[in-house]
Parts: sequence; structure tokens; C-alpha cells
Amino acid sequence: MKIAILTCLKANDVCAGVACLDALEQRRAYFREYAGEQVQLCAFLRCSQCGADLQDDPGMMEKLERIVSCGVETAHIGICASHRDGTHCPHMQRSADLLEEKGIRVVWGTH
Repeated sequence: MKIAILTCLKANDVCAGVACLDALEQRRAYFREYAGEQVQLCAFLRCSQCGADLQDDPGMMEKLERIVSCGVETAHIGICASHRDGTHCPHMQRSADLLEEKGIRVVWGTH
């Protein structure tokens, strides 16, 4: 199983990716479905920025197309991309929608 993890650029101030990677390694939280499976982490990336329309953000589009081209089957969106009320970041939602249109399953959650 090839996966990617997408996280929020704003979280970069306090996030080193440790909790996401540990949850993946330990197969807990949103990664528990992979217990006993071999998983290849193909990409760990941040969004480009808030407020940018995805179609006007060639850098983010290139990152998403790279995920598609390397055969990622599932993309996990970090918990940092969901608001406390459970709604999703609209910018990350557009990225998730694009990935789903390309046949990649999206899971909202990591650790």
C-alpha cells in the first residue's frame, strides 16, 4: 500500500511530523487499518498556503500530480487540516477532492 500524508502549512510552526509518522509506524489512530500490512510512505507534504485557489497554485498542483504519478493509493490529511468544530480546511478540501477525482482514496486523519 502506497500512502501520502498531507498537512497544513500553518502547522509547520509547531509540527515536525513526529506524531503522524509515529502513528503510521505503530499502526494506531487513523493508520490502524494497515495493521499487518506493508505500507510505503511515498510523500509527506504541506499545503502551499491559505487563500490560494488550487487552480492558481502551480506549486500545489505539481505536488498533487506527483502524488498521483507515483502510484499513491491513499492520502491521509493531517488532523491539522480540520477545525475544532470538525469542518475541514476549504483549501485542503479542494486538494482532497482533486485526489479523489484522480482515484486516490482520502482519509481525514492521521494521529
